[in-house]
Amino acid sequence: MAGTLSDDELIDRYVHGVLVHLPRSRRDAAAVELRARVADESSGRSTREALTEFGPPEDQARRFRGAPRQLIGPRLYDTYLRVLWPAIRAVALVVGGVSLLAALVDDDTPPTIGGMLEEGLTSAFTGAVYTAVWVTVVFAVIERTAPGAVLREWRPDDLPPVPRGHEIPLGDAIADLVFAVAVLVGSLCFFPALAPSFLAETAEGLDPGVVDRLLPLVVAVAVLWVIVAIAQLVVRAWTLPVTALSIAADLFAVVTAAAVLVHRPYFSAEFIADLQGGNDGDLGRALDIGIGVSAIAVILVCAVGIVTAARKYLAHRRE
Repeated sequence: MAGTLSDDELIDRYVHGVLVHLPRSRRDAAAVELRARVADESSGRSTREALTEFGPPEDQARRFRGAPRQLIGPRLYDTYLRVLWPAIRAVALVVGGVSLLAALVDDDTPPTIGGMLEEGLTSAFTGAVYTAVWVTVVFAVIERTAPGAVLREWRPDDLPPVPRGHEIPLGDAIADLVFAVAVLVGSLCFFPALAPSFLAETAEGLDPGVVDRLLPLVVAVAVLWVIVAIAQLVVRAWTLPVTALSIAADLFAVVTAAAVLVHRPYFSAEFIADLQGGNDGDLGRALDIGIGVSAIAVILVCAVGIVTAARKYLAHRRE
């Protein structure tokens, strides 16, 4: 709402909005120059009016760069990027996931891990390319048929807050908590005594070694993730305790995922032959493959999470 932000906060947000579009080597000089220009233009009138006249931060960033940063045209280029990347990610995930699901339920061709991954990645890449093409076409048409079109009226009060390196966004903490609770509930459902009716047969058919040794580890990982997410919601900063707890939980998850892969030799010829033979039934084969793929994904994602948590903590210490 207009008038709710102070002049200093408006200037900080505007300067940050400009600097994120500039090379790091030019940001300090640009920040000094931009603040001086805002101060000059604000003389005798409100800062909000001056910033409105300056236009969106992307416009000022193009002026500092000195050369148009364009693919379809400099005026719509930054808006184009804001639409393009989320659209590519969403379509790639949906198309790749549907392709994996189709491979799992295909009765004609027994699935293999390599074949499923190839099918999923190929479909995701194809979806991403088509999305990029069509988003580019749409913006190119807007650029050429409506050169004066304003896709959204910009106001200084719409500027997002300046992010702090040590802060944990509320949305990220809530998303982590929802995911952790979902993993906890899902893992509990595979215990024969706790399985719902539609999973009872599958839970009873699981390898006893998985139920007795690996499922408790998965539950422990999920509980740790829930605790980490709650700590992030309460503290909302990458302090040493939160960082240490997050890294410990992710390390435990990596160890558990590795134990799952070791328990079933997913990449051995015997395991592939067993899958192709169909001895466990279609659902059993699909579950085995899904567990293996999930374990690999957990290792990769948690490794990235460990590095990210450490980096965020170091940023917190510097601030």
